[in-house]
Amino acid sequence: MRFIYIVIALFIVLYGLNYLSLVALNRPWYRLNWVRHLRRWTPPLALVCGLFWLAGALLDWVWLTAIGAGLLASIYLYLLGLLIAQLVAGPIHLGEQFYDWRRRPHLESGPPSPQRRRFLRFALASIPVATTTVATGGIIRAATPAHIPQIPMVYAGLPAQLAGLKILHLSDIHQGPYIHRKDVEELVNRAAPLAPDLVLVTGDICDHMPEYLDTLKIIETLAPPHGIFASLGNHEHFRGLQQVFRSFSRSNIALLVNEGLTLNIGGQLLYIAGADDPLYLRGLDAYQKLRGYVEKSCDGAPANAFHILMSHRSQALDYAASLGMELILSGHTHGFQIGQGGRSLFDTWMPERYIWGHYKREASQLYTSAGVGHWFPFRLGCPPEAPLITLHNT
Repeated sequence: MRFIYIVIALFIVLYGLNYLSLVALNRPWYRLNWVRHLRRWTPPLALVCGLFWLAGALLDWVWLTAIGAGLLASIYLYLLGLLIAQLVAGPIHLGEQFYDWRRRPHLESGPPSPQRRRFLRFALASIPVATTTVATGGIIRAATPAHIPQIPMVYAGLPAQLAGLKILHLSDIHQGPYIHRKDVEELVNRAAPLAPDLVLVTGDICDHMPEYLDTLKIIETLAPPHGIFASLGNHEHFRGLQQVFRSFSRSNIALLVNEGLTLNIGGQLLYIAGADDPLYLRGLDAYQKLRGYVEKSCDGAPANAFHILMSHRSQALDYAASLGMELILSGHTHGFQIGQGGRSLFDTWMPERYIWGHYKREASQLYTSAGVGHWFPFRLGCPPEAPLITLHNT
């Protein structure tokens, strides 16, 4: 519910910025019929979509949530595209007006160039077309099936028993409005022939609580030889932990909450830990809570084991590295759903967030998954994924 209120507030801000940009920078666009209709009908349409979304959330009707949230996301993207177009086109409009004003005292210089006028009109018209095309492409890309990238993790002195160990990492499935049961089944059917030895699930499994156990049962069918283990995400807290615990108790998937267990693989110990999620990660108290969860989940880990930590939050790397965790698997960020070259577009500005991909710190390695699913149907250069991680010895 709180998230829906935030979405409404952001819509008001985005719509207001568009209106101010039209008035201040793009008067020629302000008078266009299609822009006038957009100004008039966007707020009531967004209100209807928001009401659908709210009703779907309250009644737990997935189809109504999908309609409301999906249409509202589309409106957001097109408003954002229009705002970007205005910020680009505004200076061109103002420059053209300034040029005409400077020419008035010098009419002997001749009439305006028709070629230049045509070029400007074409350039200005192409900007909203380009932003709309990008927004549409992002929505379409979000609907494509998750791919399974092969991620090698190389460790010096890796025990021979663990060399070649394949770990399927599932994170942020978000079965619900946009990811359906058949999508999860299709992903599992593609992953099964790759024969993972171990499956680790790092939270945000299902956003439709009546289907939570069904999602676990689908994942169970992978039946890897060394088991399936899971940790909590923030959406498990949102949906209700008691129902989540009941679903796991009826499945063969072990849920690890601030605890770990040790597997024996051919005589070599493998320690798997699962940290709880702090729900919100803002402020010093929240980071201290995450640190406490990581430390508690790693407490008692055998020193002679290879250690794996599941944490929904990638910032766990900062605390797990000093505890000797060789591998950390995380999710939550969805790569901010915009990326390039296997990295989030925002990674340069927020390197401490470990937004998407492979990271190293001391002897520890982290992989932050972009996630199988999402709650906002837009992806650009950051496709849905379920990475298959293979351990290697140098």
